[in-house]
Amino acid sequence: MAEIFEVEYSVSPGGVDCWEMEVRTGIGQHTNYSEYKTAGDALNHLISLYPDEQISINITSLTAYSRMEEGAYA
Repeated sequence: MAEIFEVEYSVSPGGVDCWEMEVRTGIGQHTNYSEYKTAGDALNHLISLYPDEQISINITSLTAYSRMEEGAYA
């Protein structure tokens, strides 16, 4: 299972939004990767890391995350 998500760092001085990825490699085990310019860059890296595995992926942009949060508190 992998999560690819956009992170809003631009709210900090000098911060730049980017995409990050968390890959679950086992029960209670995961690896984090960061500083991708696009979700596609993260996905391509994931495929290069695990070319022979079937992986379930969730991709969440900042817009999608905001909409989910709004729905949770509506």
